[in-house]
Parts: sequence; C-alpha cells; structure tokens
Amino acid sequence: MRGQGGRSRSPSLADAIRAGDRQAMARAAAAPILPLNDNLVARPWGGRRLCAYKGVSKSPERRWGEAFEICAHDGDEEAAAHPSTIRFGDGSEIGLPALLAAAGPEILGADFAARHSHQLPLLPKTLDVGTLLSVQAHPPGLTEVYIILEAEAGATIRLGFKQDVEPAALARKLKEGRHLQQGMLRHLREEADLEVLQASLAGNFAQRGEAAEAVLPALGPLLQAGQAEGPLEASLQALKALYWEVLDLLNEIPAAPGQVIYNANPEAVGAATGRPRSAEVHALGNPQGREILALEIRLPGPTYRAWDHVRFPLRPLEVEKALGALNLQATRPADFLVTPKPLAGSPGIFRSVEDKSFVIDHFRPRPDTAVTLPAGTPWHSLHVIAGSVKLETEDGKEPAVLARGQSALIPVGMGGYRLTTSDRNSEAVMVTVPLTATVEP
Repeated sequence: MRGQGGRSRSPSLADAIRAGDRQAMARAAAAPILPLNDNLVARPWGGRRLCAYKGVSKSPERRWGEAFEICAHDGDEEAAAHPSTIRFGDGSEIGLPALLAAAGPEILGADFAARHSHQLPLLPKTLDVGTLLSVQAHPPGLTEVYIILEAEAGATIRLGFKQDVEPAALARKLKEGRHLQQGMLRHLREEADLEVLQASLAGNFAQRGEAAEAVLPALGPLLQAGQAEGPLEASLQALKALYWEVLDLLNEIPAAPGQVIYNANPEAVGAATGRPRSAEVHALGNPQGREILALEIRLPGPTYRAWDHVRFPLRPLEVEKALGALNLQATRPADFLVTPKPLAGSPGIFRSVEDKSFVIDHFRPRPDTAVTLPAGTPWHSLHVIAGSVKLETEDGKEPAVLARGQSALIPVGMGGYRLTTSDRNSEAVMVTVPLTATVEP
C-alpha cells in the first residue's frame, strides 16, 4: 500500500489478517482480544442501567436489555445477528467470526479449532432486566448461570417449578391463554397502539389484588366503536388469573448483588432420569419491575418460549418444545444458589460452577495480591464486574486494562499472565469451555 508522497504504508492488522498474513494472526493471538463494548440490543423487558454499567452512550429512550459480550456463532440466531467486533491497537477492526475463521487455531488452540471450526461455543451476555422475561426453556444439556451485579430492593426471579407439573394440563392452559389474547385483538381498533395496551395491562396485572376489569377505562380509546365490554372483561379476568397461576408454579428467588445462581437440574433429577443436567424453567425478572443487572453465562442454542405473561404485541410460543425439554418435578430455591469456593493453590481465585458446558472462576485480586494464570491455560473469556484490573504478561508487557463492564477474549497464544489492581473490591469472571462442550443446533 502507498500513502501520501508514494511511500509504502503497512496494512492495518485487520487487513493483514484478512489477507492471510500468519505473522499478523500470531500477533493478534498474543494479546487480549477486545470486543467493542457497545453491542447492545433493545428488548421490551429492558431496564435503564445497562449503558452506565457498560460505560457507553446510547439513546436513553430505548430499553436496552442485553449486551452481547463476546459473540461469534452462526448456528445461533441471536449470536449470528449480533456478532462481536474487535478493535486492535492500531484502530483497525474486524468481526470476531472473521477473526476466528482466519486465526482459530492460534486463538482457541489447534484441537479446539478443529472441533468447533471458527465458531465460539460460548454466549456470555449482560442482562438488564426491567420487567418479566417470558417463561423459557432450553434444549436438554444446556445450563445457565446468572451472576447478579445489581438489584433493586425486593427484586426477584422465577426459577424451577415449586410443585410437580402435569404437562398436558399446563400446555392446554397456556394455549387457551394465547387464544384469549388473540381474541382480545379483535376488539381493538385497527390502528390501536399495542404498546399502550401492553403498558395498561402490565400495570394492572402486576397488582395481584386489583380487579382485572379496572383496566377497561384505560383501554377505551383502543377499542372499536360500540364494542361491548362484557366479553373483553371476561377475557381480562381469565388472563390475569392465568398470569398469576403460572407465576405461582415457579420458585420465587430473591436477587441480591453478588449472588451466583446456577440454573441446572438438581443432581438428584439427573440421577433419577438419566438425562444430562439442563436448565430449569425460568422467567427472569418480576411483575413489580424491580430491576436486575446480571451477567449470564451459557452456550449458544435455542430458547423455547412457553408463555409470555400476556405481553403485546404477541411473540411466538413453542409450548410443546418448552415443556418437553423441562424437568417437571418440584425444586427448591436452595437448589440453585451457589457460593464460590477458594481454588486450592491459586490465591485470589474462587470457583462457583463446573459442568460439562463451562467452568466459572472468580478472580479477586487486591492491591497486595495478584491473581496468576500459568502458561498453558486454555482460551477463556474474562468479564470485569467490579473495579478494574491490569493484565501483565510473563515477559513484563501490560497489554490491557479492563474496567467494570468490559470483557475480553484471552487467546491460548497469550501464555501466562497476572491480574493486578489498585482497587480493594475488583472482581473478574473467567469462563472456560471444555473441548468436549456440545452446542445444540
């Protein structure tokens, strides 16, 4: 390449990688890989804390519900829609899928790249839960972890059935609920604003003791002229009853900063059924809108929505798939709460979860205590959830400083490193994916 005056100019690191330059690939794989920090997605259930946590400026009118921290998997619908972008020290940028396609062995290790190609079998996200998420399930074998970063007083999530469930009866009720919602739409003016409808219903339904028909005056401007209120009143009453009946089937778990919530079947369930440990039914958030900020760790894979709490506009449901994937036996809140435990021989490192999908370690360096990772450590993701940390390589280089809300992909080619800090409460979460981890198509 030639710059001004005809002098040759070296290609950017991103362009050199795209051109197949092996030295450029090795250079990229010898330092932390830093995704842009603003891979945010608006969601109808989103809250108002995510931008401040991530340190980014986005439209304050949008409800930003998710930040895709490190994302490169074209077999997952969400991951394919929101891939990470990597910015190198020279300012050049490349999509993480393209980087892994070019330099997967250098970044992930030869064996891992051979098994998973250029896909990253990990989908860590920061969730800003402002209201109820849908009642969800994932395919058997997929688990999740929620690390609570912030939570309003009184905030809760729903996780696991608290009583045994008969699937056919529950499926019938959920389908009847969706049928009632579809019927409600026929009462509305063609131009009715469904967001106004949703806001009115959500406010009423969240108040268990308030009569469902009390919302009718607010709905008046949305209704067709001459519309009789009797059938609509009956639908509202039935839907509100079902709204709370479904919530009451699930364990309600108080959420507090610092909690680690491991969404996986209790070990006794796996022993009794022979099925791999899988995520339990879950509906993050709460009807009262008490906000929760959480780091979610999971592998890519489908989400089956069984019920959406009478939300409008309507979103697709997959009732049979969801119930077919779930443990329908009773669980307890205590089944899901875990405490990180010190890792023997590794000062400042605490382990909370170790399963076939991922291992989660918590790094807690202090001004007088560094956290050290030896050479040969597999590739991993690193998520700073409190304070800030400095990375120092074994040869004395300082390739990155990460602050709260920032994430990095640490390639196998970087070798050993230390985490140091000047903060007294810094914490970074390390996620390692075993070579044998399986991603559902």
